[in-house]
Order: sequence, then structure tokens, then C-alpha cells
Amino acid sequence: MQINGVGQYLTSQRFSVVKQVQLVYLLLALCVFLIPAKSAWTKPNPKALYTHSAAAGVFRVFYTTEGKHAVPADDKDGNHVPDRIDDILVQLKAADWFYQTQLKLTPPLMHSRYAQSDGIEVHIQHFDQGTGLAFDEPTKPNWYEGQSSSALTLKIKIGAQVDPRVSTTPAHELFHVYQYAYSPFKTKWFTEGMARWLEEPFSRQTGFAVPPSPSSCRELTGMAYNANGFFAKLAERQMLGVDQAAISNGYRQFVYSDGSPVIRNRSVFKFRPVKTWLERAAELGARESQRLGLVEGKWPESLQRSAQFDLTLCEALTKP
Repeated sequence: MQINGVGQYLTSQRFSVVKQVQLVYLLLALCVFLIPAKSAWTKPNPKALYTHSAAAGVFRVFYTTEGKHAVPADDKDGNHVPDRIDDILVQLKAADWFYQTQLKLTPPLMHSRYAQSDGIEVHIQHFDQGTGLAFDEPTKPNWYEGQSSSALTLKIKIGAQVDPRVSTTPAHELFHVYQYAYSPFKTKWFTEGMARWLEEPFSRQTGFAVPPSPSSCRELTGMAYNANGFFAKLAERQMLGVDQAAISNGYRQFVYSDGSPVIRNRSVFKFRPVKTWLERAAELGARESQRLGLVEGKWPESLQRSAQFDLTLCEALTKP
């Protein structure tokens, strides 16, 4: 039996009233507790953003054909996958083939940083600004074929408005994943400049625009996509006198849903310094990790994007 505030026992009548009042308070409290919970349950699950998936090799594409994030439902070949998704997948596969077989790059999942990851998820959704985004940290996987995998996955996002037949976004974002696998540096002239220059093999443009190269390493700080001229000029200098081998015939297997080729520029020899650049960045990253007492692949985001390494990184890339 409960005691009231002045130390007297409550009469049974008053006790029953108090019990009723307490019961009312308890019910109100439960309502307050349950209402937010119910609201949380009624919020759209992030996984509900995607209603379909398609896979090829290491790539798992999630998409929807309904609402704001929808891709066009056209399916000319009748394989029950929209042509847009087929085209995104084929550009990703072509870029992956090109980076590995023609540039001799180590695929991301073979690097120690991503050893625990089992694939690359590609999420197709509407972008208000920009057309794509690549992430450097492995994440928990999305729903896939009704199963929940415990292995981590890498992630790329591509705008639902992107048509790969006229856009190089899938290849561009995939190359960022390669860059992240090699080194911790995410200063924009290094990541965006190199990735923009490496769009050329997949570009429909007959004259791929390359701006003038900066005259010194110090001028690179603050640059981004427009640093592609630096890499074009650097490659030209480093490949001078090197055998200009042509691309292997394997490129012919990659075609879009309309029959057009994915890889259009077959002069691949000039892109081969990319392997050396990424390896030099990896060596520098390892040295800086040791100097700073940091675990490789676990740098704070602000440090990855810091300009403090710009000069040293540029010098590493440009040495003979």
C-alpha cells in the first residue's frame, strides 16, 4: 500500500481514485512513448527507395522504376532489366576491364583496405546537383536478392538522370574507388583532375577538352576537374619514346543497348602512367601514415582532403 505525502495511509476510496489517476498517467505516458515509435515505423525504410536490383561481377545495382528516383523503364532486349541499368552496368564493367587489363591496376577488392568487402554497390537515385558520388569507407550492404550479407561493401551513387551513352559518370566514379584503394589522398586536383582526364576513353566527344597545365606544383592547390590538363601533360612527358601499343580487342565486347561502343578512344598507351602515379601516392601515404602515427586507410576525412600534402604529392608524381 502506498503512503501519501504526509505519512498517513490512504483510505481505500482515495486509493482507488489515486490508482485510477495513476492508471490514466500511465496510459498517457505509454501513448507519448508509443506515438514517436509508431511514427518511426511509418517512415519510409531507406531500402524502400529501391524496388529492383541487378548484378554483374562485383557490381550490384539498386534502382526503382517508380517515383522521383525512377529510371526509364525501356527494355528493348526484354531481359526484365531497364536499358538504362544495362547501360550503367556495361560501362562499369568496361571501365573495370580497362583499368585492370590495360592500365594494370589492382582492383579495389584486392587491396588490404577493402579485404573485408565483397562487392561494389551502385545506388541509382535522383540528384538535385551533380551526377555521381563515390565513397571511400566500406559500409553495411543494402538488401540484395532477399538476403542480408554480413560482409561489408563499397558504394557508388549515380544520378537516375545519367544516360551512360552520353555520360562518363559511372567510369569516373568507379575510378575514384580505385584511387581510394591505393592511397588516402583526396585533395581535389589529385582525385577529380585524374578521374576527369581518364574519362577520355569512354567519352563521345571527338575532341576531349583538356585545359592548359599549371606551370608548377604550387599552382595545383585549389584546382579540381580542371587539373586534368596537368595529368595529360605529365603523361605526355613520361610516355615520350615509349611504345604506343594499341588497346586489346577485348574492348569490343562492351556495347550499349543501342549497339554503340562503350570504349571509343583506343589510344590507351598515354594513360599507362596512371599505375605509377597511384603506386607513388600509395608509397607516400604509407610514409605519412607512419610519420603521423595513423593507421593506413583510417585517416580523418579532413586530413585526407588537406592541402598540406599537395606539394609532396605532386613532386612524387612528377619525378622521372
